[in-house]
Amino acid sequence: MKVLAKGFTLIELVVVIIVLGILAVIAAPKFINLSQDAHDATIKSAFGSFTSGVKLYHSCWLTSGKTGYQVDLACYGDGMLDSSVTGYPLGIDTSQSDNGTRLQGAYCKEIWQGLLDNDEYTLESHGNNTFDKGDDIIYWYSGGPLSDANTYCYYNYIADDRSQGAKNWELKYYPESGKTVVGRSVLSI
Repeated sequence: MKVLAKGFTLIELVVVIIVLGILAVIAAPKFINLSQDAHDATIKSAFGSFTSGVKLYHSCWLTSGKTGYQVDLACYGDGMLDSSVTGYPLGIDTSQSDNGTRLQGAYCKEIWQGLLDNDEYTLESHGNNTFDKGDDIIYWYSGGPLSDANTYCYYNYIADDRSQGAKNWELKYYPESGKTVVGRSVLSI
């Protein structure tokens, strides 16, 4: 009587180990980078919420029936956020804005806080010591008069890489038009 062998041969075992090794080499980098993927998803969600907030604020300004610069637009959030002359969020205390026509650095933080109404991220103004702290987002502004195409607030997400010269996610917000642009940018002192 002939006995049939049950189980794997040595060659089959070696082939299975090689195939599993190849799969591990291909899949491992994807799983190793999950932390960066989580950072990317988190900040893209926050930037998307910011953009939605800008649109909702402008819709509120349009439906209020008022035109031009508005102080404390009551129909959005807690009613403390002022508008630019074109009806987009400008800040909370905008008394120095020349009636909604100029942007200042402090306004950018006020816009973020007024639109998102959460404490999930720690914001710090762009300066020499900002990369050493535990801040998540560095903000500041470029320009002055809103009519200038180069006037915008910028928000750089540095929580995933605090080193100077790192390429991080950035949101640019233009209060004249309400335009938001998301991309990667290098932030330095």
